[in-house]
Amino acid sequence: MGIDGIGKGGGIPSQGVPGEGAIDKTASTNAPFSVDRSTAPEATSAVNAASQSDAARVRAGELSIDQYLDKKVDEATGHLQGVGAANLSAIKSMLRDQLASDPALADLVKSATGKAPSAPKDEE
Repeated sequence: MGIDGIGKGGGIPSQGVPGEGAIDKTASTNAPFSVDRSTAPEATSAVNAASQSDAARVRAGELSIDQYLDKKVDEATGHLQGVGAANLSAIKSMLRDQLASDPALADLVKSATGKAPSAPKDEE
């Protein structure tokens, strides 16, 4: 005993109601695939360009690695405007510590800037 439809030539029916299994062969076009880049988010490309230029500035010696990391931490926490100053400072400190101590993050920083991050100095 077999299962209906298996090995019996199946395929997509060529007749029927459009949109319900039938293929409308008159609607096909020969236009090449293209992507409209004007609809891409500008903020993402601006952030990527800024990140690349900051990393290039570190490689060129215009920014120190500490200035670069502090800038990146400020960018990462910029959306936390409603958080209290003490909490924001703790979050920034934790992020900065992670950039220096987490091997994966330190490798990313080193690959972007050519320099390994150092542990932040305690601010008192």
